[in-house]
Amino acid sequence: MWWLQPKALNNAHICPRFKIIAHPHKPDKTEHTKQSVDMGMSPADNVPEAEINATYPGVDWSYLELPMECKTSSTEQDPFDEERGGEPVGEKRKDVLGQILSYAELVFQRQQRMFFFMVIFLGDYARIARFDHSGVFATHKFEYKTKNSPLVNFLYGYSRLSAVDRGHDPTATRILSTDPLYKEMKERARNVNTDDPHDYVRELFRHTLKLRRPWWKLEVHEQRKDDTGRDLEPVIHKFAVGAPYFQAPGVAGRFTRGYIALPVNDQGGISKDATFVFLKDAWRVDHPGIEQEGATLQFLNQRKVPYVPTLVCHGDLGQVTQSQKHWKELHPEVEKVPLKTHSHYRVVVKEVGLPLTEFLESSSELCYALYCCIKAHAAAFDAGIIHRDISAGNLLIYKDDEGEWTGLLNDWELSKKVDNESPEGRQPDRTGTWQYMSAHALNDPYHRIVIEDELESFFHVLLYYAIRFVPHNLGDEDVGLFLHEYFDGYLSTNAGYRCGLAKRNAMVNGVIDVSGYKSIQGGQTLRFLWPAPLAKFTPTPGPSQRSSSPAPRSSPSPAEHPSARPNSSIPSGRSPSPQFSAIYGSDLTPLNSDDSIPEEEPQDEHPINEIISELLTWFRAYYALDMEHTRTPSANSRTKKTSKGIIPSRSRVALKNDGHQDQKWARGRSLQPIAAKLKEDEALRENLKTHEAILSLFNNSFEKVWPANDKGPDKKPKGGCAPPKSAVPSDSTRTSSKRRSIDDIPGGTLLRPTKRSRI
Repeated sequence: MWWLQPKALNNAHICPRFKIIAHPHKPDKTEHTKQSVDMGMSPADNVPEAEINATYPGVDWSYLELPMECKTSSTEQDPFDEERGGEPVGEKRKDVLGQILSYAELVFQRQQRMFFFMVIFLGDYARIARFDHSGVFATHKFEYKTKNSPLVNFLYGYSRLSAVDRGHDPTATRILSTDPLYKEMKERARNVNTDDPHDYVRELFRHTLKLRRPWWKLEVHEQRKDDTGRDLEPVIHKFAVGAPYFQAPGVAGRFTRGYIALPVNDQGGISKDATFVFLKDAWRVDHPGIEQEGATLQFLNQRKVPYVPTLVCHGDLGQVTQSQKHWKELHPEVEKVPLKTHSHYRVVVKEVGLPLTEFLESSSELCYALYCCIKAHAAAFDAGIIHRDISAGNLLIYKDDEGEWTGLLNDWELSKKVDNESPEGRQPDRTGTWQYMSAHALNDPYHRIVIEDELESFFHVLLYYAIRFVPHNLGDEDVGLFLHEYFDGYLSTNAGYRCGLAKRNAMVNGVIDVSGYKSIQGGQTLRFLWPAPLAKFTPTPGPSQRSSSPAPRSSPSPAEHPSARPNSSIPSGRSPSPQFSAIYGSDLTPLNSDDSIPEEEPQDEHPINEIISELLTWFRAYYALDMEHTRTPSANSRTKKTSKGIIPSRSRVALKNDGHQDQKWARGRSLQPIAAKLKEDEALRENLKTHEAILSLFNNSFEKVWPANDKGPDKKPKGGCAPPKSAVPSDSTRTSSKRRSIDDIPGGTLLRPTKRSRI
């Protein structure tokens, strides 16, 4: 029985500083996934203890040093298939691979690791696997019960390595409850400051401390150069953090974590005037031509680009993945290595934003946040930078120093210099987040991202949040299916995964057809509605409950910022923070509008319809180019092409000779209307070549009357839509044990599947 193995290994005194513990079906109570590895090695001074009346202790992922998984079959349950280069084919093998990847994800999430090892028992055999954020490698299967078993040698040597050589990050120090810094962090989290417009950040920080996760002191190594360009010793900044405020799923790839942090001074404490900042920890792709995100932010800040994060400090940590090197050693004949090189990197910015789900009461606030982000994108593009990852997770709302809610265009990690763009992508590896990428980008892995693609991504983000929170003619019970079909949808072709039909049809036809859904409430296309009138005698909230909506900053030029009309839902004045509870699960309850706002009259059209309809018209004209290129006949063609098919040349000759050709019909099919349509489409396409038209479209919409409180509860199903198995292409989202859909990806970037081989 495998649960007897820990006792035998411990009695052999192979690992004197560690203890091997069995955890059969005993998950970590602080982990919502309830996953538990069969057994593992933990430090002797941090061994988990069994609860009262329990035989085995639960696994503690934050201190688990070496996970060990046990399977009975050496073949059917082997997660690595040596005959196929490591990739499993059988369903049982795939399931086991998914299982160990989920364990790897938990180790990386709960600890600060550069890499780690895992032992996998397969009947009388075993493998040793090594994980980092580039890939996973495993040994050949070996018999571990033999006298000279590699397992004994591995455990003996592993237990005598330093923490760094076992994969622990030397730039991260765990903050224990006995540390004075621990007490200071708790005090700052409790210190309410009602005069600070950013006090909502303190509340977010307090929540990260309440989670039962380790607290850390993280270093940021800021690289410096002298006047001649030579590298100097880096300046080391330290920050105190609790649990991650944001955690990207998966194992391979950037593995981005976001923290709300406080600077730590030279004395190891927190200064009274220290302010909260946002610290991003990621394993960035370290390839030639890819800039550090902090360098891009510094450039944008110097160019005074609005609505982008303000750089505090940044730098690489000198930690680089090794899997890509091992792969090259095993495949010296292959020129291109499929595994990417990732470098551990941290960047700190001044602003702490909130997801767009936290817009307050009116969809006008959602649209204004997008307007700000488009202005940021436009200014950055004029400065020579294109973002290339417009997605729901990278567009935030942020309260500025004047207490007004604005948009914030975040995550510039995949951005590039515009003048450095080649006619095609550098490699067949889509850049962006699948759910919000343009149809063109999804249909062509080599596609170079241009302005039209980015503006289309802004449209998809707007649609994503509007369909979730704004009233429309699609029943709530169909919203989950719509989200899946439009955003997660894909076509599997011989050339790989391509854009799903719902998104593609919307772009090509210029409308979002919802006629196929069961709960459609009038019309065949998606329409957004004014909220139902409030019942009479609705109680008026007290002063402490009232909330004014975020207002655009005042400006002498209407073209610079949208102005607020007296009866608009965008009144002037300071706005409060969103309800904090909504960030972590519960929905915002729409508040009644301020008494000073006149009662709204029912409107036939929601202002957001004009934005969406107009943009769809532009995209239809843009995608019509695809059809024009495929329909252009050769000069000597005798076959007439029509919108529905062709008229063979033989039929056309017969019509001319029999004298019965319908002259009236022929005039109706003349080329004049077609030429006019082509000219109209050409003019519409011009709207997507710059940012001016879309900014004017949003700006003009703010002159209209918007519903003051049309934000409703989130219509996205809590459990998500249940799509068919493998419903999202594996190369479209972050890699982990499961293929992820829009329901568990808050945003981020495209990551390819983990590549596996053996050593």
